[in-house]
Amino acid sequence: MSPVLNQELTELIEHKRNEMIHSARETGFQSEETITRGNELNELLNCYQKLLSIPTHNKM
Repeated sequence: MSPVLNQELTELIEHKRNEMIHSARETGFQSEETITRGNELNELLNCYQKLLSIPTHNKM
């Protein structure tokens, strides 16, 4: 994975994680908003995991 893509994706993940934490503090852990943020975070984490598992080949 390119360093730029890695950086952007990790920043998105961190931002979404902070949104979820804020939502949980404001509306509770089982609120619809918190669950939605958690699902969005899971999607980002799944994308990140898939990108990590793609083999990269050095071109000569």
